[in-house]
Amino acid sequence: LSWNHLEETRPCLETLFGTTRTPCRLLIVDNASAPPVRAHLAAVTPRGSIVEVVLLQNETNEGFPRGMNRGLRASSAPFVCLLNNDLRFTDGWLEELLAVARAHPELGVLNPASNTFGSRPPHHAAWRGGVPAQQALEAHAASLAAQRGRYTEVGMCTGFCFLIRREVIGRIGGLTEEVDRVFFEDEDYSMRVQEAGFRCAVVEASYVFHVGHQSVKDMPEREALFSKNRRWCEQRWGRRLRLAWPRFTPAAPGSRELRDWLQRLVAWARRRTLVYVYCPTPDRLTRDALFESVGLVPHADIHWCPIPQTAASAAAAGLILKRRKKPFDLLVAPDPGWARWMGRLRWLHRAEIVPEADEAQLTDQWQRKSRSPS
Repeated sequence: LSWNHLEETRPCLETLFGTTRTPCRLLIVDNASAPPVRAHLAAVTPRGSIVEVVLLQNETNEGFPRGMNRGLRASSAPFVCLLNNDLRFTDGWLEELLAVARAHPELGVLNPASNTFGSRPPHHAAWRGGVPAQQALEAHAASLAAQRGRYTEVGMCTGFCFLIRREVIGRIGGLTEEVDRVFFEDEDYSMRVQEAGFRCAVVEASYVFHVGHQSVKDMPEREALFSKNRRWCEQRWGRRLRLAWPRFTPAAPGSRELRDWLQRLVAWARRRTLVYVYCPTPDRLTRDALFESVGLVPHADIHWCPIPQTAASAAAAGLILKRRKKPFDLLVAPDPGWARWMGRLRWLHRAEIVPEADEAQLTDQWQRKSRSPS
């Protein structure tokens, strides 16, 4: 999707042509750019594995969802990748996305790894205008090669680079056009994808750098638009909640108990919930290592916070009480004593406290909180 900002579109197209190895069509949807930009886009020709280039010219700025949907309607391939015009691609980015998608048919929408998710070249790499040199990007992408075939499940995919399988498009259609121009259409699509029985994922060994927000950074109504579309999304899907879930016994890698608990946490993460786990962790194993020890795929919305085994209940309470900027909506209490203790401190944390064993109460409180104003 293109709208002016040729200074971003040129390197975006250059790296796209230079790093894509799978035969594909490139559909450029231009949202009424200035004449020099239109002329440049009209002159783009096929090269390498990009065997056809089609320019779809809009005479008015249709916004992000309508523009992307025009491209979706013109597409026919078994996979479609929606792209912003401020991206920098690295060798094999598309091939790895496709390999993971084909190996896991339950994945409906996939993002590459990106600086958007915190993966970036080291600080000593050459940067210019907020973007690392292509050589630095390629070196960083090569460092991810050991992760080939691996992915992390996420609660939503982000629309900057959005691989969708054709089956998903056939089942739920394109992006919603109910949002005003831009923001939250990707979150809505991710929710519809999951409602249809598919999963969202980030592919760890595919790398695309996103310069970010180039088309909206100078928009005077940006904040108002963001707030308006956020309200629309929350009215449709409910508010994203933060849930603290402490456990005071060490996680036992490879155990059936750990597997059952992690599966329960994942089920909650799939409900628009950010789950923060406070648990003693042997040898300070990572979240991903614990998931892998029981044969599960990590979920990005489960945040693992190791605590010492000694005085674990006090350590968990201390970390929860220190949280001020984005407080928790719900606390899951592993035992009645801790629940009573945290109940006396509710004036500090302001979260609802639910016994771990009471799934029905947790569901009821979650539903009520989700539909409350943010």
